[in-house]
Amino acid sequence: MIGIGVGNSAFEVDYFKKTYTVLFPLFPDPEFKIHKLVGEVRTPYFIGVKNQKGAAPKVYYSKLGGAKDAEELLKKLLANSGLQ
Repeated sequence: MIGIGVGNSAFEVDYFKKTYTVLFPLFPDPEFKIHKLVGEVRTPYFIGVKNQKGAAPKVYYSKLGGAKDAEELLKKLLANSGLQ
């Protein structure tokens, strides 16, 4: 799992990571370069991608909007990934 700080500087991303004890990698995107590459979707936006041996990565989950329950979101991502 990674997070993209759309429109955020490295300072802002670091502050967010420390304030909310985020345990996964966060990447700043102050110039919206990553945001543009994923289609300029509104935030928050969740994308689950599965690496496949010998094939291109596959998007298995894509949803706009915040998660009301982080544990439920993680369960849904794991279930949809086919890893469970």
